[in-house]
Amino acid sequence: MQLGIHALVWVTDWTEDTICYAIGKTAETGYDLIEAVIFDPRDARPAATAKAIAAAGIGVVTGMALNPAADISSADPAVAKAGEQFISDAILATRDMGSNLLGGVTHSAMHRYGQAAAAGTIDRVIETYGRLAVRAEAAGIRLGIEAVNRYESNVVNTIDDAARIVRTIGSPALFAHIDSYHMNIEEHDTADAIARNIDTIGHVHAGESNRGYLGSGSVDFPDYFRALVRASYNGPVVFEAFSPAVLKEGVADALAAWTTHWTDSEDLATKGLRFMRGQIDAATTSLIARHPLPRREVNSPFV
Repeated sequence: MQLGIHALVWVTDWTEDTICYAIGKTAETGYDLIEAVIFDPRDARPAATAKAIAAAGIGVVTGMALNPAADISSADPAVAKAGEQFISDAILATRDMGSNLLGGVTHSAMHRYGQAAAAGTIDRVIETYGRLAVRAEAAGIRLGIEAVNRYESNVVNTIDDAARIVRTIGSPALFAHIDSYHMNIEEHDTADAIARNIDTIGHVHAGESNRGYLGSGSVDFPDYFRALVRASYNGPVVFEAFSPAVLKEGVADALAAWTTHWTDSEDLATKGLRFMRGQIDAATTSLIARHPLPRREVNSPFV
């Protein structure tokens, strides 16, 4: 697994200065990659990002979220069209950063819906993903569908929801994006959900229930990482945490990150990386102990 960290641990804006700062701190802390956030494809600064990534010697993936004015699940054709254009532009920005993966809430606006999705919503979403998959494949990008909790979407809340879309489209350009924070709310059995959908999973977030230090909340991380190791997942795992100590007010509001669970980005990042490595090592050791390699018979005159 390639271990990464979310850019919002370091910065809110994505300017020339903050790009260099966030990418530099990510490399300095020892992560393999950073997840850059595309709030608006017009402000993604792919050339500056690609330059900083090359200088730091790490990798980059991108993430995004739709909004009420650009939402492919909307019954308003203009809003749905704006959402499709947003994702299409984000695909190109991702490509130009030197990344091959765009994850996030690509299926609907990330906000609180007042009712369940109306009849026909998922059909519109699937139809749109069919077109987006063609564009993503042409750009050499894999496009993610992140399952998020009921307070942030009424379209894709579980891994099964995301995996169903991926399997329906049948394109290698689409994948399910999972997040321990959301699974802790929505899944009946995290390990089982991962096991039955591992063929579709292409990106993983490790986030605590309180959006703070890993291990400080209610997420069962030993179970989470055991499931990933057992399923032989070998893609990115990105540590995600949010705090008003770093985020600007509008972004903090969008994420409901109003409680300050941490203030020191570097300490958080360092301990997060150590925590994830420890969980992966423990899960791997446990798996080997349960399923040891068969003893090899050696037939040699020198033994």
